[in-house]
Amino acid sequence: MPVIDDLNLSPKTRVVIWEINESLQDLESNVVLSEDSLKLLNQKKSEIHKKQFLAIRNIFKFLCIDDKDVKYDKAGKPIFSQNKTLSISHSRNYAAVIISNHSVGIDIEKISDKAIKIKHKFLQIELNYPIEFGNQTSLIYWNIKESIYKAMGIMGLDFKKNILALPLDINATKCKSWYVNNDDIYSFETYFGISKNYTLAFVIKN
Repeated sequence: MPVIDDLNLSPKTRVVIWEINESLQDLESNVVLSEDSLKLLNQKKSEIHKKQFLAIRNIFKFLCIDDKDVKYDKAGKPIFSQNKTLSISHSRNYAAVIISNHSVGIDIEKISDKAIKIKHKFLQIELNYPIEFGNQTSLIYWNIKESIYKAMGIMGLDFKKNILALPLDINATKCKSWYVNNDDIYSFETYFGISKNYTLAFVIKN
């Protein structure tokens, strides 16, 4: 089983990361898909997108989550029926899920230069920090902001104006971040990590 990380942050919050190295047939044979999930799977055109979808379902099975109990809202946010919140992410051959009784978000990204190329589109205050914005730092900021976007579930949220993260210590595993919109201010426990192939962040709303 290609679970490469299984983090129990508390009795009620858990993160699982999966490296996709199976065939499409093997991924599909390991799970029982609901009718809705079968429709979603059949709508996906590329093999990697099908694999990512099935890897998430394999993580659900690993977490003892019945696929039919997971629905999606209009924004595409997964909704779990057992008073738990879910967030999912995938990038290339990696997939990740966080489950908690708090509002949570997660984002995983295969290491590349895509975030540094567009950093001015999602960073604002952060660009004034006295830190070096390399590929990894830029990706982690993207991970954090994408995770908060998922946790908040607000359509039209502005990554530059509504989400703030403090300067990163690339050797650490935590930082501080907030959602800010006029008088609405929410803080998040914010965790991040770097492997040789991917960056990851997940947030838990305080």
